[in-house]
Amino acid sequence: MAKDLRFPLFERAERLGILEGGSALISAPTATGKSHVGREAIRRALARRDPGTHAYLVPYRALAEEVFDAFLDLFAGTDARVRISTGDHRDPVRPEEADLVVATYESFAALLHASPFQVGTVVADEVHLVADETRGPAVEGLFARLLASGRVGALVALSAVIENDGELARWLGVPLVKGTAADRPVPLKLGWQPTDDLDATLLEHLRPTLDGEQALVFCSSRTRAEAVARRLAEGLGGGDGRAGGLAERILEEDPDATGVAELLPSGVAFHHAGLSKPTRRALELAFHERLLRILTCTPTLAAGVNLPAGIVVVRDVRRYEVVRGRGRSVVIPSGEVLNMLGRAARPLQVDRGVGIALVERDLRNEPDVVELRRAIEAGQGGVVRSRLPESFEGTMRFVLSVVVERGEATREDVARAYERTLAHHRAPEPIAFDRPFREDLMEDIPDYRKVVEAAGNIRLLGYDLSPEGVHVAVGSGDRTYEVTIGVTTVTCTCPAASRYYRGKVCKHQACAIHDLIFGDGVDEEARYRAIYNCGHVFSDRLDPGTRLAQSLEILTAWRFLERVPGAWRATPLGRVASASAFDLLLAHQVADRVAPAAEATYRDVARWAAEDYLADERQRGKWLRALDAWLDEVDQRDIRLPVRYRGDFERGLEDLSRVCLLYEKAAAVLGKPGIAEAARDAAAAIRYGVAPELVPVIGLQLPGLRRGRSRYLYERGIRGVEDLARADPEALADPRRAPASLVRDWVERAREIHQARAVATADREEADQEFDELVARFRVDPDALR
Repeated sequence: MAKDLRFPLFERAERLGILEGGSALISAPTATGKSHVGREAIRRALARRDPGTHAYLVPYRALAEEVFDAFLDLFAGTDARVRISTGDHRDPVRPEEADLVVATYESFAALLHASPFQVGTVVADEVHLVADETRGPAVEGLFARLLASGRVGALVALSAVIENDGELARWLGVPLVKGTAADRPVPLKLGWQPTDDLDATLLEHLRPTLDGEQALVFCSSRTRAEAVARRLAEGLGGGDGRAGGLAERILEEDPDATGVAELLPSGVAFHHAGLSKPTRRALELAFHERLLRILTCTPTLAAGVNLPAGIVVVRDVRRYEVVRGRGRSVVIPSGEVLNMLGRAARPLQVDRGVGIALVERDLRNEPDVVELRRAIEAGQGGVVRSRLPESFEGTMRFVLSVVVERGEATREDVARAYERTLAHHRAPEPIAFDRPFREDLMEDIPDYRKVVEAAGNIRLLGYDLSPEGVHVAVGSGDRTYEVTIGVTTVTCTCPAASRYYRGKVCKHQACAIHDLIFGDGVDEEARYRAIYNCGHVFSDRLDPGTRLAQSLEILTAWRFLERVPGAWRATPLGRVASASAFDLLLAHQVADRVAPAAEATYRDVARWAAEDYLADERQRGKWLRALDAWLDEVDQRDIRLPVRYRGDFERGLEDLSRVCLLYEKAAAVLGKPGIAEAARDAAAAIRYGVAPELVPVIGLQLPGLRRGRSRYLYERGIRGVEDLARADPEALADPRRAPASLVRDWVERAREIHQARAVATADREEADQEFDELVARFRVDPDALR
């Protein structure tokens, strides 16, 4: 494989001055060196000592960790202070003290809210994420606020090739640098193939793996990835058994990984988010080391780790997803498919690559598939459009963020910031705040006329609040139907509702919406929740001024904002909500839970988190039972998991842990220090599945130090890093519970951390900054060092 590859795109960026503090949108195919340009722009900004905290923004946490590690290697031996921020418990506390922050988009926005630090060069990877239905509004809002404030020193935005990259560049106010397939240092052949038999065609494309090639196969689901891996192991045969030892190591770490372990001797494995994190990392490393020849996976792998695959096959161009409560099969967007195909031919990993998408013959002429075929043939994605008008949560969060970042804002300030969004750039119209809300909303619900014509025969009978919104009983003649106004959808149990799709409602839903929002005698909390949730469904139909005005009203009612003469100011609670990755309704519920509470234990807060976060009552019960066992330190193999995959359980625990941190911050600003402490203990206890007294031990993140061994050390008098640093490894070791080789490593590492902590706390003026450095250097839990 060639090591002296040229990156024409990089050379062009250098000539244009982008690496010397210039701004640009670089729109180019995968593997043309876009990320290399971004990293070099950051390196040179630091070398020039440009002012401010520089940032490298990415869509996903796994990618952030990979980029962070790359920067650590790049700046090893220098005084550059590099931090990572992904929304977990190890995020930097003081971003203004860092030279570079590698962050997800949402986490960087939270840092901006927490501290008014100066921003230097910002590299924004995969900026076309603004088109994502779920995360796009937050990303677009972040860019709009940065542009409106003029807070960025230089902006280098990176994007896959899309149809309207010129429009995106004009919105961002930067020059466009456009790359083509000719800029690839490693040739990649893209194509699609119709087939009557997906598996037979897949086998043919993977024959080269018998001669040493490596391949990734993207499947539509986890179960499909597993099934395809088994069929490939049987159909291709071969395999030199070199990965057999890996199977033993994986099973030692994760006894539940038998399904993937039994395939490893054949050189085939599957990879998806249902596997535990250690298992996924072990498989990625094995692929890098060429112990595996084929890895079947879900599309999530396309967004992160670079693997040395010469062949990539997208077996399934459709996937099943739930939209507004309705399950349906959809064609994967062209940009995502191209990103998957671009995993082949990664520079410095392979000499050439082939990316092929398989299309079932009877689907090839469907409009969405035709569009996908054209995108593959052209090597570029479709149009990036704004998703902000479709998300009332996104609009509310945008308004809150504007006020938080400005300190105080008028309605006109909010409107001017909104004018810097892609939504307004694509459809500029005057933002008026004087249109009656009822008129604007109800014109989009034509079936309400049937309620009026029924003259009281269709009526609101009652309602209850729930974690997901409002449950409403609607009478229709002598029948009663249940309407749920939820976070992402409005549903009804009547037969007619099943015939309606997104943006349309039946007469019972129309009755529930109208009477909750505009009826007499409705509880204010129910009214605001109905507006908030209906905003998710009808936001794209409402005038911008209506959305902004209603956002200000609800944010004030929920105590996230407060009125001051002629303007709004963020409350301490609003600052907490704006920095949270969770939706504003959950933040509101957390505050309502904490405000009246006099005291709570960490187990109480853990249960609160499950009850408030999980909207589905059946899921809530399953999680509460599993959570109790987890906190009792029951072996995970003996816990009846509330989900199918162990990896899903781990991610669920991670979410609940982060909800507890939201409780901690809310309790702190509401003057409840005891509850804040209990919430912090709950977050750590859920994170590790231990009682709080074990956190100073397990939080050291030492290799092989899990729950059982942490309990063993605690029973032997080890209460934290200082005790472990002073321990005699030979006296502490036990053949069954703590092998001597592991204990020696633990003690040696503890001594390094303890010594570094002593240095970090020696200078009181520099202690906070040095503590951040300590956490970043050793990747430990800050709670283990306090």
